[in-house]
Amino acid sequence: MKKKLIISLSVVFGFIAVLLILFWTLFALSKVTVSFSTSLENLTVSKEEIIKAGEFRKGASVLFEGKSKSIKKIEKYVSQNENFAYIKIENIETVFPNKFVIHISEREELFAVSCENKFLICDRDLRVLKKIDEFSSKHDNAILLEGLTIKNEDVKIGDFLKVEEQNITKLYSNFVKNNRSLGEQRSKFEKIEVSHYQDGYTKKEYVALTLHTFIGRTFEICNIDFALSNKIRLMYAVESAVFEQKIDADGDMVDKSGNKVFFKKLESGEYVKYDEEKDVDVDKYSYVQVLASCKIRVDNLTLSDYIKRDENDIYYALVSL
Repeated sequence: MKKKLIISLSVVFGFIAVLLILFWTLFALSKVTVSFSTSLENLTVSKEEIIKAGEFRKGASVLFEGKSKSIKKIEKYVSQNENFAYIKIENIETVFPNKFVIHISEREELFAVSCENKFLICDRDLRVLKKIDEFSSKHDNAILLEGLTIKNEDVKIGDFLKVEEQNITKLYSNFVKNNRSLGEQRSKFEKIEVSHYQDGYTKKEYVALTLHTFIGRTFEICNIDFALSNKIRLMYAVESAVFEQKIDADGDMVDKSGNKVFFKKLESGEYVKYDEEKDVDVDKYSYVQVLASCKIRVDNLTLSDYIKRDENDIYYALVSL
């Protein structure tokens, strides 16, 4: 009886051992390749260098080999080769039975941030791609970004900027949601200024962006933490409406009846329609005068704990610069 039990167990364990050997042999990592999902403009690192930086263990099981540690090693390799800062690993795909494919896109230059007498060229996630001594929005492929509150003590290439205004990293994606590509963003905006302000009623602090275009137009988006995508959409809609108004031979705006339309300026700096009967003692401004001295401001209605707001509760105004 004991002999039969020993024989049976030996057969079982032997079968398991054979399965394990086949398992580890079949799924043992034997090949790692790199696939670029975007065209390359600044990334000059070779595929072989990327694979080497990942320190993949050939022979390890693809089912249990941790990919995250290889991703971290590739990202940290920027300390050895600064051009690695342009690498964005989308994922590492397992191709059965024994292969890894590293899917990589190139991080694209979007912002130029002044820091420590240098300009940091960053991508949409505020990863520092390179440092330059001088910057020009007309010649360098980035938008000047001013006013960020940077928390990093020592900024190196490859670092992600830690900033107080965290939602600035969502700016790119919200422009894309409104069908504004990276190229269009960079060609339209020369400079973006970040500022903080206090709501006059609630006294709460918010972050605003002032966007300057290459053709001299100015936009202001208040409270970028609320309804940012909708505010960008409204900003573009208002720009089209404001700069495509019907104008007469004198350069003045005319309404549907052909009557001239003038504006008055409130104490807040906002321009509103001038009423010929009610505003006789108020200075009036022509359409051309308003366009030459105003910015398009997009804001939301007052946010408080007592009024329910949604992302459609936004408005625009023409405000004196």
